[in-house]
Order: sequence, then structure tokens, then C-alpha cells
Amino acid sequence: MRPEFHPLSYSLSTAVLWVFFFFIPLSCSSSRGALLLQTVTETPKTEEAYRITDFEGRAEGGEMPLWAREYLEGGIRGIEALDAYRGRYVFIGSGEGDNFNALRHWSRGFTVYQDFALLAAQRIEERFYHGAEYYYPDDEYGQFFAASMRRAYDGEYYGAVKEAVFWIKKQVFEDENQENGAERYEFLVLVSIEKSDFEAQVQDMLSVNPTPKPTKRQESAIQRLRESFFENF
Repeated sequence: MRPEFHPLSYSLSTAVLWVFFFFIPLSCSSSRGALLLQTVTETPKTEEAYRITDFEGRAEGGEMPLWAREYLEGGIRGIEALDAYRGRYVFIGSGEGDNFNALRHWSRGFTVYQDFALLAAQRIEERFYHGAEYYYPDDEYGQFFAASMRRAYDGEYYGAVKEAVFWIKKQVFEDENQENGAERYEFLVLVSIEKSDFEAQVQDMLSVNPTPKPTKRQESAIQRLRESFFENF
């Protein structure tokens, strides 16, 4: 049975990175002071019911930028279809919480040099899960999976650009009646990179020769993955 990718079903190294980078306590006295950050690759969370109550620039009569609207309605695929981002891969870093100043500080401090590797590696890891036809990546590809992911998380990606930051304020409802919803902020960091540049760097990562060597079955799976890695990436 083909496995489904789940954003928390990562290897141990990924889980450690998730905790270290993405859960930042802002107050010891209340969990409401916590800032939860995540990278979003496909679509924004759809299991929660919410309505947008405010967004950056609204008080001055501004409108939500097209990329943010496309993302909230359909995820990064919508952004990548825009003329402005044709030929580029798009990544979104997202921070949520009720502490506006902490979120703004995080978004301003976000740099492609320090933070883009995590965004890129999560999307690469997701592709490994989607590419596994019968087994989980560890079984499907052997040590090739772990070795490639180490290179992905440690990689220095050239050409990535921090395009924009935008925040929204939303009321998130706890029930279907859409009552008693708590308000929180979400900051979105938009990053893009030229497809040809990114693909060349990832292909180099996938050239790793792991130890122990893959079995013949795993070698065949690895070759298929290398040849089709960027299909529906």
C-alpha cells in the first residue's frame, strides 16, 4: 500500500529540527503565548473553519496581494501559476499565534541564508514520500533516503529570494456553528527560486552514494525517482 505523506511523519533528524526551529515559547505562564511556526508546501490548512477579520494594509484602504489570495485559496500551486512566478518554485513559511510583535520579529528575521534550507528540505522530503510506490522511503530507497535528506537539510541553496511578507488576522472557529472563535495572526513569508537553479542543486544532492549500498530493488526505485523527481514537485 502506498504511504501517505504526513507533515509530522519525518525522520528523527527532521523532528529535532521541527522542535528546535518551530516551537518558540514566548510566555511560561500561558500556552496562548506560544508561537507555532511551520513550512507550508502544498496548501494551507483546510480542516479548520475560519474567517479573515483583518489583514496588512486594510486600515489604509489596501487590498490583499494576489499571491497571498492565491495561497489562501489554493496553496503554492496557485502562486506558481501566476505570470510573476512562472519558471520559479515558490515556498511559504508560516507563523501563527496571538503575539503580533513576536510574529513580526520572526518574519523580519527570516533570511534565505539561514531559513530556506528547511523550507526546501521539507518539500524534497514530501516528494520522497509521494514517490514511494509500495513502501515508506526508508524501505523503498534504503540509506539513499536518509543520506539525501541530510544533504537537503544541510544544503546551501543559491538563488533563493525572499519576495514578500504579509500578515492576516483570522477568527478560528472550534465548531461547525462558527461560534466562539479565537482570533490569531498568521504571518506568511514568500520565497521563490528559479526552477533550473533549484533543480540542478537538488539533482546534485540526489547523486549521493550511500552506505550500505541499496539492493537491486531499491536501486531501481532510486533510478525511477531521480528521473521523475520534479514531476508534480
